[in-house]
Amino acid sequence: MTTRRDLLRATAALPTLGALPVFGTSASRLACEPLAGHFAHESVRLWIQADDSVKAAVVFKPVKGAPDAPETTSTVQLEASRANSAIVELSKLKADTRYEYTVTLGAGRASEKRYFRTAPAPTTPSRDFRVYMGSCAYSEAMSPAGNPYGDEFHIFDTMAGRINVDVLPHFMLWLGDNLYFRPKGKFLSEADFSSVARMEARYREVRAKAMFQKLFAATHHYAIWDDHDFGPNDSYKSFEFKDDALRLFKQYWPNPDMGSKDLPGTWTSFRHQDAEFFFLDDRYYRDDEKAEPGSSKAMFGPQQIAWLQKSLASSNATFKLVCNGSPLLSEDENGHHSGWHNYQNERDTFLAWLAKEKVAGLVFLSGDRHNTQVFRLKQEGAPVVYEFSCSPFTSRLSKLSKKERANPRFVAELGVEQRNFGTLEFTGSGDKRKMIASCFDANGKQFWQRTLASARADASGEPI
Repeated sequence: MTTRRDLLRATAALPTLGALPVFGTSASRLACEPLAGHFAHESVRLWIQADDSVKAAVVFKPVKGAPDAPETTSTVQLEASRANSAIVELSKLKADTRYEYTVTLGAGRASEKRYFRTAPAPTTPSRDFRVYMGSCAYSEAMSPAGNPYGDEFHIFDTMAGRINVDVLPHFMLWLGDNLYFRPKGKFLSEADFSSVARMEARYREVRAKAMFQKLFAATHHYAIWDDHDFGPNDSYKSFEFKDDALRLFKQYWPNPDMGSKDLPGTWTSFRHQDAEFFFLDDRYYRDDEKAEPGSSKAMFGPQQIAWLQKSLASSNATFKLVCNGSPLLSEDENGHHSGWHNYQNERDTFLAWLAKEKVAGLVFLSGDRHNTQVFRLKQEGAPVVYEFSCSPFTSRLSKLSKKERANPRFVAELGVEQRNFGTLEFTGSGDKRKMIASCFDANGKQFWQRTLASARADASGEPI
């Protein structure tokens, strides 16, 4: 069992931005902690950023092995046009292996050691692993209007400490509102989303904040976006800088390849062992939430929905996790609160397809609402589908309303009105394989634990 003392010890041992060394006479420095992202059995994506334009060399080798094991070097030029950042693809790696690496900028000396790992080979039996998750990471105490908004920023160190002593392999999902493009106010002369230059500056500012550095170092990271990573509050496809928002998101998050030439966006998928993750883009094609209902009103658009249906139908993964910024199974009046309920025809059509296909092992993950809710969807003849909507990390809290509590899909005992994060533990083997969800407060105290999916269901469609 992990104790609070274990967590504090582990957190203290993690590197911080203040410990980043100066590199050589050029004084080039890492601007923030590098970010290990998408990892397969033979490759890893690594994001790095410096404080100026410089050539970067990533030198890496397996942690275990002969002390004189050969090192591999991958180099990349950090360009000012990309905020002196780059995503490096490290390839020809050994499966299921922990690597150490250093970063050298220009002619300077190597940084301290950092670590990444590769996934097990696709042919190996599935083993236990854990996913950390959450959304809504506001990084200031006050809003631009001067109102209290962010708090309990130590949640990121709590997570880093827990990850650092976790005996299971792990990675993290950022479920949207990972940074906030802020509106203008008495403490902010111009909105962050008022120009591309301000959006670029905001990305760089937030990425370098000290509160995130230990967590960035602790594990691999994946991300989806929601309105505050995209533009103004409740922004949608008419946002004038949406292509620049997409460019910046791709520039800063080392996800698998996102979107396609014919269908730009942040949508993508990847598989880890027997779990396949499907990331949806709920902003680039989104209609105005407050528009009147209609058959064509859409959050995702027909092409993205077609991709998701085809992907789910063809997946042979035990667990299929659909990740989205806005909640998918919430209920409310049209235009009130954010969620797929505002796009009723698109959602009803998809859920009817889901009932017909009887997709097994499916779970929805989301955030956004500044409280945590779990929804249960039971359609006749189909397996039960749960949604774990986890929020917020640090943003302002919202109490669960009477309407939210009256949602027939809402699992009342799992509602949380405190800042929190979640985990998903994939455990067991064969037909006893299951996915256990947990929710924790900012200090790491567990609120609840529940099995949300399993390799086989009971007669009523519930996971066993």
